[in-house]
Amino acid sequence: MKPHRILITAAVTIMLACAAPALASADTAKQATASMKINGQQVSSAAWGRHLVSTFLDMLKADDPTPELTPFLNPVFQIQRTNGVRQDKAAYLENPSHLNGFDLSQFRVTRSGTTIVVTYWIAVQGLLVQGVQYTAAPNPSMATFQFGGGEWTMLSYANFNKPS
Repeated sequence: MKPHRILITAAVTIMLACAAPALASADTAKQATASMKINGQQVSSAAWGRHLVSTFLDMLKADDPTPELTPFLNPVFQIQRTNGVRQDKAAYLENPSHLNGFDLSQFRVTRSGTTIVVTYWIAVQGLLVQGVQYTAAPNPSMATFQFGGGEWTMLSYANFNKPS
């Protein structure tokens, strides 16, 4: 094989190797978009972000949210609280938060490919975190979600609510 053909073959091989992840990523992003349905209807990223947040918070109203939370929380999940407490998935699942209800407002949802970031305000009713009651006044929160393996999971949650 002539040297210039070797160089061309190498260049084409490198180009294809670099393009494959991008093509796979684009395909996964298309799958993520296709999965964003509520009651069988395709919805926007903004509506889907609100849905994911509500899904998470609805789980926290259960007496034992752990069975629903376990697959919903990504393996790299982290939570950050106003008081500085940080927990990974395992620590959070040992003693998840509990709330009676919530009202959400002031949503801002951004999306890039397979990742959604949601910021919003939440007013909670009856929020208990590790036995401590938290204020019902509206507070800002942030959640991130990622699509992979055919499902959306929560990567992180930050809540800026203060104990009562």
